[in-house]
Amino acid sequence: MTFYTNNMTNYLIIFGFALTIGIFGMLFYILITLKNSQTSEKDGSELLENKLAEVSSDLNKIENDLSEFKPSMNELNRFLGGNTSTGKLGEWNLESIVRDVLPANTYEFQAQINPETTEKADCAVTNSEGLIIPIDSKFYQGQYQNYHEAGSKTDRNKFLQSFKRTILKDAESISKKYILRNSTSNYVVLYIASEKIIDLVTQIDDLRQECLSNHNTLILGPNALAGFLDTVRLGHYAIKMNENAKKVANTVRVLRAEFKKFDKTTDDAVINLNSAINKVEAIQTRVNVLGKELKKADESFDENEEEE
Repeated sequence: MTFYTNNMTNYLIIFGFALTIGIFGMLFYILITLKNSQTSEKDGSELLENKLAEVSSDLNKIENDLSEFKPSMNELNRFLGGNTSTGKLGEWNLESIVRDVLPANTYEFQAQINPETTEKADCAVTNSEGLIIPIDSKFYQGQYQNYHEAGSKTDRNKFLQSFKRTILKDAESISKKYILRNSTSNYVVLYIASEKIIDLVTQIDDLRQECLSNHNTLILGPNALAGFLDTVRLGHYAIKMNENAKKVANTVRVLRAEFKKFDKTTDDAVINLNSAINKVEAIQTRVNVLGKELKKADESFDENEEEE
């Protein structure tokens, strides 16, 4: 999400100049037309005077409009000049990205991370390990304007060195305020809410590495922050998947134990059934033997009767 507020002032100024030039061009065309028609019309001079009076009235109106427009431009410049309001703009941008990427229960805005101070981080993000990642937002819009208003390459290089010192100072400040052992991550995020300003940071050799190495501070712009937060989100997603996998594994273990019990019960039932079948077969054998004996006895009895 790239910020375009740094171009807003230029757009409004260009629009104002274009509008003024367009009006003056139209008036110039009217005057030329009236002068050309003066030679063919008797009342041309009177018409010209009337038109000039209208032009004068329109010019006065334009002047009044521009005077009303100037305070608005001054207010816009003040807003983008690096003051508290500009900082709020960076915080709003930070909140928008965080809300779009992370689950609602994984972050807190204006969080008091260190209980020993009243300092509050713009955002505190909880990672999958339960550690807090402090994020502090900066805008640096005034510095960006100063860089582009520099008249020479030498002036711009001097500004970049000054800008480097400012960022290093901020990195040192937020790392000391928000990094706590066993409570937060071992680094803090310095969020700069403009890709244009991030381009200036990139022009300063070793600035990112120096911030990370000396002050445990990671510098991120809107696009990089969105990608960074997405990795945090994936970490939470992996934890949730692991928890679900554990639940499934526990259920499988219970089913396996029940299946073993059922299998043993089935085996016992088969043994008992086989024993019952054997007993039935034994009884049947005895019945068959008894039947044969009865048959022999019956045949012997019939033979005795015939002899008598």
